[in-house]
Amino acid sequence: MAFTAQAYYLLQLSPEYDVLIIFNGVSTFFTYMLIRVAAIKRISNYETEERWEFFLKNIQFIRILTTLAFIVCCVLFFFLKREVQYALIVPGIISVLYGIPLKLSRKLLRLRDVGVAKIFLISFVWAYIGSVLPVINADEDFLNKGVWLLFAANFLFIFGITLPFDIKDLRIDAIHSVKTIPKLLGTESTYTLSFLSLFISGALHFYLQRNISVTGINYTVPIGVFMLITGLTIYLTRKKQNNFVFFGLLDGMILLQFLLIYFYKR
Repeated sequence: MAFTAQAYYLLQLSPEYDVLIIFNGVSTFFTYMLIRVAAIKRISNYETEERWEFFLKNIQFIRILTTLAFIVCCVLFFFLKREVQYALIVPGIISVLYGIPLKLSRKLLRLRDVGVAKIFLISFVWAYIGSVLPVINADEDFLNKGVWLLFAANFLFIFGITLPFDIKDLRIDAIHSVKTIPKLLGTESTYTLSFLSLFISGALHFYLQRNISVTGINYTVPIGVFMLITGLTIYLTRKKQNNFVFFGLLDGMILLQFLLIYFYKR
């Protein structure tokens, strides 16, 4: 929800806190829960960990939540603009097939198991909902330079903060023979790539604010603060491999970006 909303401010559009914002929140929740439910057999074989124990212990409740989220998504979808509905087709298909196995040539295949592709799929979907989708919802031209600069900046940002997760999941991915970037490049080179992606993302944001979106508030200050904090958080993942650092702090950078931009405008 926050990642969608920040696009309105960064592109100098009037914020629209409407059905799309709610839909993106509920559909993201549904997607993550669906992926977990579909992978319950895999999760049962994982090493003992508090979050997986919680998941398995409450599987029936989680299935109910997943079903309810799906119903809400279906209802909200019909309240979206027709153009937005069409624009949701590609990211929607990618999101569902990311974790739901397809039977191909007697083998079950998930998009997240296709080599290094999973991180690019994640980055694409998040970048899309944080740039193209809100612009279409605002009835603006999504083919202009500013939108695609924001798309690229978002893509590199998500790419950068997802790489540490791939490092964290090296053992799980090895079990399923999934070759991720850390597996191919090594941990140190992957961290270097993560910092480089974050740096380029910040540079694109700065260019967008100083040369393209120049008709309103310049958001280079909150973006600079946000990128610095994100970089420090990525560095922290090298020192502390616990769930709070990853799922609380690093994932929380998505929310922090919006909050800094929102209150800077105020």
